Amino acid sequence: MKDKKVDQELKLLMEGQAAQLPDVVRQRVDQTLSSLPAADVRTVPAEVAPSRTRRRTWRIALGAAVLLFIVGIVSVFTVPSLAERIRSLFTRDNIDIGLLRAQEFGLVQHPNIKVKDKGYTVKIDEVVADPTRVVLALQLFGPDGRHDRNSLVFLQENQVTIKDDKGRIVGSLYDYGLTPDFYYLVAFFPEPLQTDSISLEGRLTQLGNDIQKIPVTRGDWSFRFSVDMKEAKKHTKETPFEGSYTSPDGMTIRLKRLTQMVQGVRLEMETQLSEEALSRSPGELWKKQMLKFHFEDAEENEIHSVNTTKTPHMDSLMSHIGIPGDKPGLMHWSFTFQYLPHDQPYRFVFDGYSIPETDGTSIEFEPAKLIDQPITFRSLGDELILRKFTVESPPDTNGNVPEGALHVNGSLRNEKKYSEYVMLGTDGKQYTVTGRGTSSGRGSGWKDQEITLSGSRPELFYQFRMAELPTIPDKLILKRTVVDRLYNNVDWALPGPVLRK
Repeated sequence: MKDKKVDQELKLLMEGQAAQLPDVVRQRVDQTLSSLPAADVRTVPAEVAPSRTRRRTWRIALGAAVLLFIVGIVSVFTVPSLAERIRSLFTRDNIDIGLLRAQEFGLVQHPNIKVKDKGYTVKIDEVVADPTRVVLALQLFGPDGRHDRNSLVFLQENQVTIKDDKGRIVGSLYDYGLTPDFYYLVAFFPEPLQTDSISLEGRLTQLGNDIQKIPVTRGDWSFRFSVDMKEAKKHTKETPFEGSYTSPDGMTIRLKRLTQMVQGVRLEMETQLSEEALSRSPGELWKKQMLKFHFEDAEENEIHSVNTTKTPHMDSLMSHIGIPGDKPGLMHWSFTFQYLPHDQPYRFVFDGYSIPETDGTSIEFEPAKLIDQPITFRSLGDELILRKFTVESPPDTNGNVPEGALHVNGSLRNEKKYSEYVMLGTDGKQYTVTGRGTSSGRGSGWKDQEITLSGSRPELFYQFRMAELPTIPDKLILKRTVVDRLYNNVDWALPGPVLRK
């Protein structure tokens, strides 16, 4: 349960697969690494990590833009410092350019925090912060003096918040996992911080948890320290990146600027819908847009991408935000990446967008006949095969009452997230529909996409559940009221400005 909650929180921050280092920046990385002092750090094979960390690493590698920390041997109260392990962090296929740059610029700070209670010690020796994100290495030692990587869980009882110089909370740290001998904590900022200093305030009151059957120890390992941001802010540079394009179906996209920071690069843009496009997405629907794009080098090799289903793909997106503007149809966007190549040509390529629109596609069926005579719901490239209709009873329901279940499978060309369905009886009564099952997207190119629906187990179908329908009627109508419409009929690429170190 705890792992699922961590996954959900991390998924809001990052999506995609583990990023590989493009050729356009390999030379620069190799040059930088050669200038770092040698470190006596022994690599620990992945199989020696605790099983909980190994499971979380597997999930995050599929769902996040990752930094692979495979680190040196643990000893009593002496874990290699962040600076000492810098060489092992940057292999050819696993790299965090931002952390590398922070090391180059001497921005690794040392708060030297040590808090003891109930025989346990919390120790913090390294932190890196800039307007993009905060990275903190926290160690926990048990009464025997050995490092404990399992007892500290960062949920309600244990939190580390970040405040600006006005005392306002601007973020909180997450346990990113991936490290067997210290807690690798990270916070990402959707908007670059403007403050000259931040304070990190840890409220740690519980070790262990019942779910993992680790004995609970209550105490107080709280801490507070400040981090100077002025030096990091000196390395912030704004570069104009301007251009606009209007899609055939009425979305105008305008690029505005790039902001280089120590640990990331921020792209700002805005989108505007035409009156006709806005009419298809009334109310709050137009605010639920999603953009698809990627960056590529001069040889059209991918640098990284956003919201693609292409397999494989690269992803270094750390955070993004979309804010409605001061008039209907206007959205302001920012996307923060780990890097864009310095002193090398590259370009922005627009791959499409999705937006929820009103829909009215429906299909009438006889529930009892589906198991022998399946029928297909077709609309805008989506195909759902209606396989059977059953009534399910608790505990296999969303509540404490029986509910109808329409079993389907098939594939979607459009997005699934904001699509909405209702079930109608022949008497006009309307039933709320909730989905149960999984979906997976795939594609071989930037613009082809197929989302497959399936059950929570291989032998099951995806299900539309109706809690207010505990019987099997003679006839029903499945109606899609909102479709999360995908538009990929776009054709626009724009060379990016050359970024200097």
